[in-house]
Amino acid sequence: CRFFGVSRALFYIWKKRFEKSGLAGLRDQPRRPHHIRYRIPPEIVSLILRIREERRYGAVRVSLYLQRHYHAYVSPTTILKIFHRHRVGRVALKKYRPGPKPADAPLQVPGRSVQLDVKFVPRVGRARQRFYQFTAIDEATRFRVLRIYDHNNTKTAIDFLREVREHFPFAIQKIQTDNDSSFGPQFTWHLSDLSISHRHIPPGCPEVNGKVERSHKTDSEEFYRGRYFKHKKDLARKLKKWEAEYNGDRPHLALKGKTPAERVRELIQPSKPVRDLS
Repeated sequence: CRFFGVSRALFYIWKKRFEKSGLAGLRDQPRRPHHIRYRIPPEIVSLILRIREERRYGAVRVSLYLQRHYHAYVSPTTILKIFHRHRVGRVALKKYRPGPKPADAPLQVPGRSVQLDVKFVPRVGRARQRFYQFTAIDEATRFRVLRIYDHNNTKTAIDFLREVREHFPFAIQKIQTDNDSSFGPQFTWHLSDLSISHRHIPPGCPEVNGKVERSHKTDSEEFYRGRYFKHKKDLARKLKKWEAEYNGDRPHLALKGKTPAERVRELIQPSKPVRDLS
């Protein structure tokens, strides 16, 4: 080692290779890495960024959407790296206090418990008109109905209930609301006439209506943000398309990547007629 000016460590490496493979073991070894990192094709990267821009999905939902519609798998971790590399901002997160679960846990029976709420819509058009989004979401399937109204009162709440019963593909057993005046005694009596029970959540506890509250946050992030609506008809038309996307196209993380429409089909007995949800 001293004569040839090599270290003892290098000598023993060569010695081991010679003992194992003879003179062939002393030849230069290829320097190519044993494991080559797979590079995401540029067209897939562009698709990921477009889905993020158009639909405002997070990394997990983008991954599910790619699998569902493009039969391509990219891990959420890799998608996050792509977001970081292209300086795509993170979706703002808001912590919600978990609400108490009812003892009977109505999470496997569509229609057993439906949450209703009203969302103030960002002002619309040049006139900056104020509208209200009425929302109904089924706790078991996350299936939703969304409608726009000029006023927030009992009359519109009753009209919205008619829309919900018409468009839900299952019967409603219970409605759960906050204590807004539009969901007061007259609304409760109307529900009673329809053999539907009405539950008011405790005052100051919006987390008990957490599913509809969380869906409103999704509306703000993925529908209203960055969009302009010329007038009420334009808003109502686009909201109808968003409702269809939410129910039949958008992967839902709480449903393990299924859509609400798929969850409805999964839970409703095959022997019962199910309305076409497409």
